[in-house]
Amino acid sequence: MNRILLAFVFVLGMAQVGCSKFFAGDQPERDARAVFERLFSEIEEKYSFLDYKGINTDSLYARYSSQIQPGMDDIALFRVLEGMMNELRDGHANLSAPFTFSNYYPLWLNSPENFEGRLLLERYLRRNPSRHFITGPFQHTIIDTAGVRVGLMTYRSFSNGFSEQDLDFVLERFKGLNGVIIDMRSNGGGAINNVYRIAGRFADAERVSHYHRMKSGRGRNDFGPDQTVFVRPAGDHRFTGRVVMLTNRGSYSATSLFALQMRALPHVRLVGDTTGGGLGIPNGGSLPNGWTYRFSVGQAISPEVDNNGNGFNWEDGIPPHIRVDLDPVLAAQGYDSMVERAIAYIATGN
Repeated sequence: MNRILLAFVFVLGMAQVGCSKFFAGDQPERDARAVFERLFSEIEEKYSFLDYKGINTDSLYARYSSQIQPGMDDIALFRVLEGMMNELRDGHANLSAPFTFSNYYPLWLNSPENFEGRLLLERYLRRNPSRHFITGPFQHTIIDTAGVRVGLMTYRSFSNGFSEQDLDFVLERFKGLNGVIIDMRSNGGGAINNVYRIAGRFADAERVSHYHRMKSGRGRNDFGPDQTVFVRPAGDHRFTGRVVMLTNRGSYSATSLFALQMRALPHVRLVGDTTGGGLGIPNGGSLPNGWTYRFSVGQAISPEVDNNGNGFNWEDGIPPHIRVDLDPVLAAQGYDSMVERAIAYIATGN
């Protein structure tokens, strides 16, 4: 049975199931074939990076459809669907069942960690304990080193809430310093609104951050119009001197968006490893058996352009201005090579 006929049979079958579910009290449909077909069709019609990632949906369908067997149990079905979702190579492509949750771990596991929290705390944040503050979700301090005074702040998750007064306190402390380091390593993302609130505290003027588009049709390249997104000055207390944002592959989703916002500012440099990406806004729904799924349905395009004048699609990660890894030899001696490189930039501008 070819895919077109099979899809027709599936749609017809789902219409019948929909009627029966209405009369039967909306009971979940546990047929493995129906669940697979629904998830595949959703990916084929709505996933926003099929072309960008070179995903051949015909091959994808053939490979995983053949693994669906009548009467297979929930765990076996989950593993097949998990494998298909992981073919998207997307940390926002997740499948959730009552007994487990899928994630694309190679996004982080195939890269160096480039972060040691204890090293940062002991040797930098608490180098002078009297200068170490915890204000809301922010840890921050002031370091006197290499002839310069540097503010250092960390924020571990954009899901952590804060007040404008929290930001005011931190930024007031940093007033007049030679530069500020914002450590966003291993921040896995969270609430997008918090991205704009923090980025605005470092903006010198309104600048274009990126262009956002949403999947709008069944075709692989059916997108709605580009929406221009800005980084705008915000708050009474801001810092517009030299700023460094530290990144690693664990800087994902909302943190990549924050990197886009900060990269738009001329006085900011990204130092470390390429971010984990995750700029496609995730959305999803429910499958016939009650499981839920989500994947990326949008794209973010940088205003920076390549040699052909096309904006960069940094879904797989935003590159740093200055590439540096955590040196294990120096780490054993009590030095974070990424923080030290950031301090060097603040001191010299290079």
